[in-house]
Amino acid sequence: MKIKVLIAAFLVSVLMIVYLVLSQASDVDAKKSHAQRAQTLPSELVTQQQKELSLMVQVESSIVGANQVMLSHSTLTWHMLLQRQDDGHVWLGQLSNIRYTQDGKPVPLVALLPFSVHRNKNRFVQLDLLGLPNEHTLQVVGQIFNLLSYDVDQPLTYSDALRQVKYSYHQTGNEVKRSIVTQSYFDTQRQPLTEQEQWQLLAGQQGMVKNLNYTNQRVWEQQQQRYIVEQTVAVSEVPAHKTTLLAANARANAHLQVETITETDIHITSKETLDQSLEQLKESLSPELAKVVGAYLIENYGAYEIQALLDMQPQFSSAIIYALQKLQTTEAEAMLVDLLQLEQTTDLDKHKVAMALGRFGASSELSLHALQSIVQQPGHQVANTALLSIGTMAHFSPEQAHNVASYLAENLSARQNLATTVLAVGNSKDKGLLAQLPALLHGHDDGAKLNSIKVLSKYGNYQEEVVSALLNAPHPKYVAAFTRTIMESGQSLSAASLSKLKQLQQTTNNPVIRNKLAELFTALPT
Repeated sequence: MKIKVLIAAFLVSVLMIVYLVLSQASDVDAKKSHAQRAQTLPSELVTQQQKELSLMVQVESSIVGANQVMLSHSTLTWHMLLQRQDDGHVWLGQLSNIRYTQDGKPVPLVALLPFSVHRNKNRFVQLDLLGLPNEHTLQVVGQIFNLLSYDVDQPLTYSDALRQVKYSYHQTGNEVKRSIVTQSYFDTQRQPLTEQEQWQLLAGQQGMVKNLNYTNQRVWEQQQQRYIVEQTVAVSEVPAHKTTLLAANARANAHLQVETITETDIHITSKETLDQSLEQLKESLSPELAKVVGAYLIENYGAYEIQALLDMQPQFSSAIIYALQKLQTTEAEAMLVDLLQLEQTTDLDKHKVAMALGRFGASSELSLHALQSIVQQPGHQVANTALLSIGTMAHFSPEQAHNVASYLAENLSARQNLATTVLAVGNSKDKGLLAQLPALLHGHDDGAKLNSIKVLSKYGNYQEEVVSALLNAPHPKYVAAFTRTIMESGQSLSAASLSKLKQLQQTTNNPVIRNKLAELFTALPT
């Protein structure tokens, strides 16, 4: 069992239940040599310092959809014992009482996990998980040590699967808090709508951790639907049992191989084994399992029967659609098109099917025409999703990129569904189409202008055109859209753009504009 990269999988199939992967990459802003980090403390100082640390750790992850519906929830807990060695920096560690549950179901991991870690001032560095496979669930330990680290003298920089963040730390008495200095997302096309986090640590003797509370909440918007992904970490000091940890073999955890699934391992022979496979697919997002499930569905079910499955077992609807998407055959594509066109298919499932067709990867004109027919029905509940998925198709299906570009170009020329077409152009990432959007920055279609600002602000070569449009029409919502996009994408501002925006801040009488620009200037790298 492994924890998947939460957001990447989440965007592939929005309602699929996924797992959290917490990256353990970290770096100190002020670079120090390995020799400096590993230097030993004087022996007389070591005897005065705490030599053991016993902590209980709880990591919770959840995904909440519309109407506060819980889509997934997992809990991972363990007891962590750390014992300082004679050289002062090296600590031997061991996890025990390891418990992991996913949606209320226990998932076996391992009884004990030995490791070692160095501690430099109040920072944990050089974690050695003794050969633990990179994809193993307990690699999350690396992120926990990042959360348990702080330095009030200099910023620390950490990376996770989505972004890199520089933090500064402030201590009052035993309480330590941190704030973001700068942050940047690795992929501007894959980032949350908003992100909030709280971190608070209570220190004891020699800065040792007594208590930590951490919460990270990311709001994602995908095809006009919002989802809240939340991770919490709670760490507290507990009494330690009388145990002496011994150094373990350098490959002590290498045998804990991550379970992998191959198509030859999967056998679906009945409705019962189909349900078991769908349950497993919902948890693992395995492409291999998805292909086997998709093939079984195509071979044994017609469109009406699959639609009935979606109705009777809504908990598997996303897994069923995902399986057909991953099969990548003409039969699977035709089945998805049939499901999109059936009156009996619910609007929610049609949204999912439209998104699957956009990301199908081997789409033919059949998919494109099916989505276009939905778009041509202005009152259709899935019209906007279909148009956005047409844009996505250009990115995922190179064979259809030309047809999609022609269709979206016609929409731009005819000014049909203009605001949504702009977002579809953003999804396509087509350079020729993007080049047509600056003209909309000065047009009279408010929605198209706003969405053009959102799309073009992600590209540095269009930045000055966007800034000029803001100066010509400095409406608060335009400025807010620009500043939010720049901060979320990690884009820097050119000297000319920065100068113009500072002038706008000084001359405007609108407090919202002043505040939004102030937030932007504060977030920019120094």
